[in-house]
Amino acid sequence: MKRIIKDPEPQDYSAWKEMDHMAHRPRWKRVPTSIKKKVHQSLMREQGFICCYCETFVAEEDSHVEHFRPKRCEVFQLDYANLLCSCQGETPPGEPHHCGASKRNWFDEELLISPLSPDCEDRFRFTAYGEILPRQDNDVGAKETIRRLRLNLPKLRSRREAAVNALYESSANEIKHLLVRNAEGRFLLYYSTIRQVLSI
Repeated sequence: MKRIIKDPEPQDYSAWKEMDHMAHRPRWKRVPTSIKKKVHQSLMREQGFICCYCETFVAEEDSHVEHFRPKRCEVFQLDYANLLCSCQGETPPGEPHHCGASKRNWFDEELLISPLSPDCEDRFRFTAYGEILPRQDNDVGAKETIRRLRLNLPKLRSRREAAVNALYESSANEIKHLLVRNAEGRFLLYYSTIRQVLSI
């Protein structure tokens, strides 16, 4: 899980909230589609176009705006600091849910690790076989976050393993270069796995 540094919220979103005649009852479903799209695009950019949880590439058509504190926490529904971009916008039938699609309405202040937390990267470790594990064996929050978000699904493990294998022949300098946002503002997919496993 890569730490996310939030950017300022889109100006159009701020303006809409200021003019909202029902500001005392914040509801995400009342946000106009055009504004939601700008929020979604802003979230993807600030995350370097990788999922806030599993670090796979995200695009508008295959991702969704994720409420870290779920919508039942009404006071946070329109709080830009509570919004992230998660993969799996619409999951095809038979496709296993993970990340935000698996988390759904679950939230526990003590157990769910936030990608916005300064120490989130230090709570997990990755193996060369694509497995994600708590860095400390007694870290109950890391264990529960992995379980609830299903971050060790075979699909995700095999993708992380393939990403590492693809770079085994690369030099340290080449990998360091890849771990910087590219000209389009994108991070390398499975950034944390590659950084940790290849000791960069």
